Amino acid sequence: MTDTGSHDGTGSYDGTLERTATGGTIRFERHLRFPVAAVWDAITNPERLADWWLPFDADITVDLREGGEMVFTSRSGEPGPMTATVLRVEAPVLFEHTHFVAGSTLLWELEAADDGCVLRLTQQVDDVAAAVDGCWVVGLHTSLERLAPAISGSPVPWDWDAFAAAREHYATIGAAAAEPGS
Repeated sequence: MTDTGSHDGTGSYDGTLERTATGGTIRFERHLRFPVAAVWDAITNPERLADWWLPFDADITVDLREGGEMVFTSRSGEPGPMTATVLRVEAPVLFEHTHFVAGSTLLWELEAADDGCVLRLTQQVDDVAAAVDGCWVVGLHTSLERLAPAISGSPVPWDWDAFAAAREHYATIGAAAAEPGS
């Protein structure tokens, strides 16, 4: 488990990719020095999501109910709008939605801890090769490294150098392509 109460650029590489008979499971577990309510707000509130989730500036809408949509629209127009569907909401401890790519879901679980909370993020994928080639573990890792600073009110920009370093690490365990497009 990674302690990410503050952002110092030294977060460990805690993501895993388990291959299963039906695809794969990506997992992260982070200890955050923030209460469940603050983390819940950061993962479900469109204004807060924009501070840490994507590698580009986006307008985000979230209809936080089963069957609701999450729409991410890049302010530059590229990539085009991305839509996910909300599958389950048990505020403030469980949030599940589809991914922008068909055949994938993300499950966010929060559990109170003595000095904050534990965030467990699980992404189910049908196509492990696409997840590896697309560096999904690396993207999630890079986004999660930005979560604590965003919650603390000091969002940090997407760091492509950190993304490259994470890609290099995750490639050694088969969870990312060794080189972009490889």
